[in-house]
Amino acid sequence: MAETAEPRDKKKFTLSNSAQMMLALLFGVITGLFFGEMVGWMSIIGNSVILLMQMTVFPYIVVSLVGGIGRLSKQNAGMLFREAGLIMVLLWLVGMLVILITPLMFPVVESASFFSSSSVEAPPPIDYFKMYIPANPFESMADGAVPAMVVFSIALGFALIGMKDKEPVLNFMSITAESLSRITQGLIKILPIGIFAMSASAAGTMGVEEFASLQVYLISYFVMCGVLAFWILPWIVASLTPVGYVDMLRISRAALVTAFATGNVFIILPVIIEECKGILKEKDSLDDEGANMIDILVPIAYSFPNIGKLTVILFVLFAGWFSGKPVDLASMPSLGISGLLALFGSVYVAIPFMLELVHLPGDLFQLFVMAGFITGKFGSMVAVMNLFALTLLSIAVFQKVLKREPQHWLRMALGSLAILLVVVVGGRLGMGLFIDQNANTSEIIANMKVADNVPKTVSRQFPVEGKTPVRAIADLHEIKKRGVLRVGYRPSNVPFSYYNNNADLVGFDIAMAEELAGDIGVSIEFVPFKQGKVAEALDKGYFDIAMSGLAVNVDNMQEMNFSYPVMTLNRSLVTVDHRVKELGDIESIRKLESLTIAYVEHEGLIADIKPLFPKVNFKAITNYKHFFKQKPGSYDALIISAEAGSAWTLFYPDFGVAILNREAKYPVAYAVAWENTGLLRFIDNWVKLKSVEGVIDKHYNYWILGRGAVENEARWSIIKDVLQWVES
Repeated sequence: MAETAEPRDKKKFTLSNSAQMMLALLFGVITGLFFGEMVGWMSIIGNSVILLMQMTVFPYIVVSLVGGIGRLSKQNAGMLFREAGLIMVLLWLVGMLVILITPLMFPVVESASFFSSSSVEAPPPIDYFKMYIPANPFESMADGAVPAMVVFSIALGFALIGMKDKEPVLNFMSITAESLSRITQGLIKILPIGIFAMSASAAGTMGVEEFASLQVYLISYFVMCGVLAFWILPWIVASLTPVGYVDMLRISRAALVTAFATGNVFIILPVIIEECKGILKEKDSLDDEGANMIDILVPIAYSFPNIGKLTVILFVLFAGWFSGKPVDLASMPSLGISGLLALFGSVYVAIPFMLELVHLPGDLFQLFVMAGFITGKFGSMVAVMNLFALTLLSIAVFQKVLKREPQHWLRMALGSLAILLVVVVGGRLGMGLFIDQNANTSEIIANMKVADNVPKTVSRQFPVEGKTPVRAIADLHEIKKRGVLRVGYRPSNVPFSYYNNNADLVGFDIAMAEELAGDIGVSIEFVPFKQGKVAEALDKGYFDIAMSGLAVNVDNMQEMNFSYPVMTLNRSLVTVDHRVKELGDIESIRKLESLTIAYVEHEGLIADIKPLFPKVNFKAITNYKHFFKQKPGSYDALIISAEAGSAWTLFYPDFGVAILNREAKYPVAYAVAWENTGLLRFIDNWVKLKSVEGVIDKHYNYWILGRGAVENEARWSIIKDVLQWVES
């Protein structure tokens, strides 16, 4: 009788964790592109999964550090911190070199930006004591102060070295670490759900248009991170350790995908530890003590700035390039060292600090925040690969398997330099060809509009004494009776009153004048006035009220009545881009042999400061445009508000704004004739009312900060714009 053959066991096909995460990321992006803003709510699911992943990491750091260091001998502990510290510094230098070389890709272009409050606000101080000194370890853990928590764990671990009867404590730490690792491995099974949800939400809500002004930064940042994460760091490891280049990409792919999808390196620490142990055991290059050192090294390394965090320094270099004030070579060492120290804290504190350090006004900080969502994902990948490289190189030294032959070091150096050369040259040529180098920065502000809710007439003819009829001063009752509010304005007073590309009179005060006329229930007639003639024009009844960014000072207050202040402006200097740093410091100005500074208003201020600057020649001009269209060498700088100066630089991007003193502020208000107290009382109360209602803030955000100056269209999606299954 023939023997019946038993059926062979069929292998079940299962996707690896990295494959699941990559598919989740891919399908998430496709879902976001298909449904658009309809899937924006899915960020809730993604954030929930990330928080679940994070719950084991803090306790894992504590138990792995305490237990790992406690098992070390004094000799091995010293070797670990000495060798790993040296390798960390060397990797920082490699990363910094790549970051400082990347700006060579930038094309030549001139640009400018609206005023940003960050340029006149001091960055909040970093509490290094609380960050690094665990006065209360439990508070440090609750606040997420990882460096302080690591310091406490290291101290407790070192205290266990050489102690008798420490095995029960070490065993408890080991069992707890294994339990936490099991929880993490279990949570990884649901991580693809979180990645899918986060990528769908991001792809569905984030528009490409809003990043148009950052295209040079984004492209160069992506290229730089790709070079570091997929070439330089893996190549260094492959050249100097038994772990090959392909092995590096294989063991890191799941962590890289997770870091990119979530932007969170913290939750990946247990994965990095296990993957490093696995590949070194596979290469027969790891013993039990080496495995123990990996448990210690990764959490410690995480508490220090990694190359992924250092990459944000590129934004400071981009800000200098974009504003026409590139960071000079002499400032590079200071920027690198100070930036590294500042990045022990939050990048959102470090960036304003670094911008101030190299004397950049910080106007683009808000763009850094806006781009942070996507750049953070690429930076997280670099951070992950940095931790892999640091761990594998350090353990290779400890296990005495590091390749020390000259040919390996030469191979590493030549390979790294070759790829950098190719990337920089290719990037420069590519961006030079495909990125518009002649972008007109005036287009946005020159196309801004007012609501036009009130009928108006605009006169461009200045009143002429003896020809323009003198009228009686009109109070509120007379204005309502005749049905017209006459408003005085100053032409070319950007951004308060100026003509746009359609030759329409626009600006902050023009919009406020329409609000005022609408509330009174009358139409508007705009009448121009010259600088220094406003009081006389009000007294002769050429117009009822002057609304054009008028500075309030003691001299003006003796000639006309001012309303309650509408806003407070910051006094500054505007000069050509290459002199912004030179004229951005009072002491530097005093040392100059000769300097000509123009001014339109602020006569009282000029009289007060002339004795303090005996070498400075102050010249009065009648219009701000005269400064920007001057003959070469006529004026070195212009005294103007930072708010107005920033707006002017949009028209003339080869100029920049220098903030001499953050405390140098002055109010602007609306003016009426000295005898017109009835209208003044109404305007006072009206300004206060509009402030409470948020009307002033609305127009300030639009005309001064530029928010909403470019209309954001609804996010494109397949279901709406292609299939048209839903309405826009």
